[in-house]
Amino acid sequence: MRINTTSGYGAMKLASFKIDGKASYGVVVDEINVIDIGAVASDRWADLKAVLAAGALDEIKDISSEGAPEYALNDIEFLLPITAPDKILCIGRNYKNYIATLEVKKPLNHPSMFVRVASSFAAHEQAIEKPDASDQLDFETELAVVIGTRGRNISEADALSHVAGYTILNEGSIRDWQKRGAQNAPGKNFYHSGSMGPWMVTADEIPDPSALTITTRLNNAPMQEGSTDMMIYNIPFLISYFSQMTWLEPGDIIATGSPSGSGGSRDPQLWMKSGDRLEAEISQIGTLQNTVENQLS
Repeated sequence: MRINTTSGYGAMKLASFKIDGKASYGVVVDEINVIDIGAVASDRWADLKAVLAAGALDEIKDISSEGAPEYALNDIEFLLPITAPDKILCIGRNYKNYIATLEVKKPLNHPSMFVRVASSFAAHEQAIEKPDASDQLDFETELAVVIGTRGRNISEADALSHVAGYTILNEGSIRDWQKRGAQNAPGKNFYHSGSMGPWMVTADEIPDPSALTITTRLNNAPMQEGSTDMMIYNIPFLISYFSQMTWLEPGDIIATGSPSGSGGSRDPQLWMKSGDRLEAEISQIGTLQNTVENQLS
């Protein structure tokens, strides 16, 4: 359903979505509607990653005046904010209160880094899949950094200038598969075991990413409470660290770790199952919501 409004943008939230079966992207208005920027600008920028690569965030703020259609969020199908990131770089054991729950209660000498593929994440309101191969489906809410400007060997002082924005990531992990070998990648990459979204908030709306609160609720019960000021390795450090390894490209994602309270760290342990409802909330961004279903195919 097309909606005709003249609402202001407020905070600049950018979402990727499908409407009538067609992929697009746009600006979320008041967390109620979305202005379909892709409908009038896809010939210039095919998706949000292309917008970032072109450095065109400021340009899309003015496109609503060009007659872009507007839809209710209830009428769209959300996609991952960046639908095809080149890299999703993740960090584990990065919160002080999480380290306190471990047998060895001290940080690692270097970041505990791993990589995930985009297909391991469901979008906002898509189903998280509990795989047939395991019952140990865990949850962890994380702040995810979206890179906006290409860079290599980035200094910590310059790191935040390379950030386009931030989104929410649920680091859904299959814990027993995570421990099957020397590397944890198998447990981190089951199809739709995690989730990401609902949108990207531009960096100018969050000048201090170290002052955000993180909350996880499972079936309305609080599971995780924390703040990004509890990170051991902060965002400028992580950007600098990863950029020593590889070029960071527009649309790349850096997941920054999670506070204590995940299901695997509890006594008794608590795993997600079909029918569960997960809410991953970060202040100034919003709430990522997903229902768990058994493996669909």
